[in-house]
Amino acid sequence: MNLIKKYTRKIFREILRLFLPIELREQILGHFYLDDKMGYIIRTAKFDINDIDTLIEAEKLYPKNILSVENTMEYFLNNDISVARIGDGEELCNILYTSAQFPAMSTRLREILAGGSDEKCLVCINNFNVFDKTIPEFYRKAYAYMWSKRFSVKEMMKNVKYNTQTDYGDAYFFLFYFKENDSQETKLSKLMKIKENKFDGRKILFVVSELSNIPKDKFLFKDAAEKSYIIAPAQNAFSEYERIYAQITENYGTDWLVYLELGACATILSADLTQKGYKAVDAGDFYNRIVISAKKSL
Repeated sequence: MNLIKKYTRKIFREILRLFLPIELREQILGHFYLDDKMGYIIRTAKFDINDIDTLIEAEKLYPKNILSVENTMEYFLNNDISVARIGDGEELCNILYTSAQFPAMSTRLREILAGGSDEKCLVCINNFNVFDKTIPEFYRKAYAYMWSKRFSVKEMMKNVKYNTQTDYGDAYFFLFYFKENDSQETKLSKLMKIKENKFDGRKILFVVSELSNIPKDKFLFKDAAEKSYIIAPAQNAFSEYERIYAQITENYGTDWLVYLELGACATILSADLTQKGYKAVDAGDFYNRIVISAKKSL
C-alpha cells in the first residue's frame, strides 16, 4: 500500500509540474497530502512586516562563517576528513527547542556545534542566512518560517553557541551540489567525482538503518575494496548508541571508512569516531535523494 501511495503521488506531482506554476501546484499538493502540508506551506509562504523584522533580527545573530556548497564539497573531496552534519532535523528538533526529546543527544549535539571544525572533522551546519540568495530558496523560506513563526530568536540563541574561530561547512552540500537545473549528464559527472575521490578502493563500513537502500547498491560503492554493514533501528537509533559504537570500534580498524546514514545519531558517531582515529562521513539522505535519482540514466 505504501508503494502504491508513493508512486501515485509521484505521478500526480509530475502531472502538476508539467501544467501548473509552482505556487498553485504546491497549494494543491498541500490540500491532498496533509502529512506534507508544512512543506507545501513553506514553499509558498509570504511574510508580513513583523515576520520580516524577526528575520532581520535572526540574520544578525546567525553565524556567517559557513562555507558555500561548492567550497564545502571541494574541501571534502580534496581532504581525507570526517564530516559531522547538524542539519535542520538535528538543529530544530534536538538543539533549538528548549525541551529536547533526548536530552543526552541534545547535549552532545550542542557540544559538537560549539566545538566547530578542526583539521580532522568538518562540522557542517544549516546555512540559513535568510537573505543570502546563493542559498536555495526553499531552505531560506523554511528556516525563515521557523524563525518568524515558531521561535523567539533571543530565547533560542541562549541555547546555542557557535564557534566563530573556525569555518563550518554547509550541512546540505551533498544535496545542494546537485542543482535542480543541472542536466542529467552534469549530475552523473558530479556523482562520479565523489565516487572516485572518496569511495573507490576504500574499505567501507556502512552504519545504516534497517530501511536503508545502501545494502542494495550496485553503483556508487561497487568499486570499494571491501564492504561491511552494521544495521541500526530506523527510529531513535541513539537509544542504541553504545552498542553501535562498540560494534564499530571492537570489530573494525581505523583503516575502514565509516559511512553513516543514521540521523542525529550519525552526527555524534562521526565526531566520536574521528577522535578515535577513524574517518567517518555523515552523509544524511544523500543516497536516497541524489544517488538513486541521478543514476537512473545509466
